[in-house]
Amino acid sequence: MSTSSVVLTHQLTKRYASGLLAVDGVDLDVREGDLFGFLGPNGAGKTTTIRMLLSLIAPTSGTVEVLGREVTLHSPHALEGVGTMVEGPAFYPYLSGERNLMIFDGAGAGGPRRTRRQRVRDVIERVGLADVGDRPVKAYSLGMRQRLGLASALLRTPRLLVLDEPTNGLDAQGIHELRTMFVDLVRDGTTIMLSSHLLAEVELICTRAAMMSAGRIVAQDDVRNLLAPTGWVRITTPDLERAVRALQDGPFHYEPIDPITVRVQIGDRAPELLNKAFVQDDIRVRELVVERPTLEDVFLERTGHGDIR
Repeated sequence: MSTSSVVLTHQLTKRYASGLLAVDGVDLDVREGDLFGFLGPNGAGKTTTIRMLLSLIAPTSGTVEVLGREVTLHSPHALEGVGTMVEGPAFYPYLSGERNLMIFDGAGAGGPRRTRRQRVRDVIERVGLADVGDRPVKAYSLGMRQRLGLASALLRTPRLLVLDEPTNGLDAQGIHELRTMFVDLVRDGTTIMLSSHLLAEVELICTRAAMMSAGRIVAQDDVRNLLAPTGWVRITTPDLERAVRALQDGPFHYEPIDPITVRVQIGDRAPELLNKAFVQDDIRVRELVVERPTLEDVFLERTGHGDIR
């Protein structure tokens, strides 16, 4: 295993007794320092894959290594250095969030007993639950439960944080706060593997991503490579007729879009050179936008399916 990889799978496969092939020959490579998006629609096999990574279920075939250790079913050391939130957090409903975390820490999730209360309060504050007080977990909203689940994962001070749909139930502000927290955690040395069906969310923060469909990986790369420019730009100009005449004299393929917008294929040429040429001809350019695909576009291209939800 490469020293830069914290999760590595080879031909990981899960076929259930019913014959359902949930995961089909998956090769994942999550590298140290990644904020790794694990993407796909519900039912794509993401959660089954994660459960195999965490030794919760056994693969039919293939291998898994996490933090340099081979993972087997119920491996006693599989979760050392790993914080997890998978398939929704479970807590004692009549106890407060702080009391739940104290119990969780006492069960071996955290460090020394003398610092337990402070560690618990630190993670509660970090996930934005400091003002909840002694309210029992049964009175928490779904979003608050998600935050408490994240707090329990952070008690381990993990090298690797594995999260399955962590923003479920959160409003826009809560999602923004978690995004910021994830970026901060990675900056502080934690690698994050984030499973989600929300491509736009992942697109904003993740450094690398894998896309899963029908049990198979259909794309895996740096996000910047997945979102590389298409070779087209959109130019908005009140001088569209003059702009089109200028394009006719050059090596560019173009498509007028509306009375003030033209789409131009520039290939590997620098878009600023086209802009400079327009300005030199006194063609007013209101906007020049380099076209890039979204992750949804990439998913559609690789699978032929437009809806990832």
